[in-house]
Amino acid sequence: MRRAGLFLACLLLGGLAHAGARLAVIIDDLGNDLAHSEAALALPRAVTVSILPRLAWSTRIAEAAWRQGRESMLHQPMASLSHRELGPGALTLEHTRIDLEAVLSANLASVPHVSGVNNHMGSLLTSEGRNMEWFMQALQERGGLYFVDSRTNPRSRAEKTARRLGLRTARRDVFLDNERDPAHIRHQLQRAVKLARLKGSAIAIGHPYPETIAVLAAELPRLRAQGVSLEPVSKVIDFQRRSRTWHASSSPLPRVAKSSKP
Repeated sequence: MRRAGLFLACLLLGGLAHAGARLAVIIDDLGNDLAHSEAALALPRAVTVSILPRLAWSTRIAEAAWRQGRESMLHQPMASLSHRELGPGALTLEHTRIDLEAVLSANLASVPHVSGVNNHMGSLLTSEGRNMEWFMQALQERGGLYFVDSRTNPRSRAEKTARRLGLRTARRDVFLDNERDPAHIRHQLQRAVKLARLKGSAIAIGHPYPETIAVLAAELPRLRAQGVSLEPVSKVIDFQRRSRTWHASSSPLPRVAKSSKP
């Protein structure tokens, strides 16, 4: 009982450090501005970059990331509730399954060497079960690419669909730079660090803004001293999968769980 009380106190105080905590940082929206993209590629190599398809610099940036040994992703544009302009290679509700597969193939060809995909916008499309089913099956057929749900809509069905189909998947925990203010970005990064220490891992997403790049360049080298390891997205996903498997295998059987209720 005493140990349980101490554990709860640590949780309430936010002081519980998970052994071997992992943090993945994704920089979205690369491909349109070469200088901003190159600044992102100057960050530590464990930072994952997500590249928009069919833009002026998409292929060049993907090739540069691959030469660095850096993990990269396709930043797939998807229809939003606000009907914002999506750019080339976007997926909408009007696409048939055949259309979707053709668009995805062309996008992946323009962003070579990727390990996974996350959604650019997509607050509308990610909430549509049929479209997400098609999309995740298409990813499954292309070498088992992982999927990270950027969670632009709390009603998103993307991660749930990916998990049901057996894809490696995860979700974004923290957006770093909804406000382009260094103090805010630093605060959001610390939120991600605390989540990683509490849960064992976390995923943060930012953009190649000069403010974001400057904060990350200064703060990421300090993570290890805070008990957190900066990792590519794939390693965080694999850790989360192992953790879920361990928790499932260590949970009581349903009958035991039922009989243990007060």
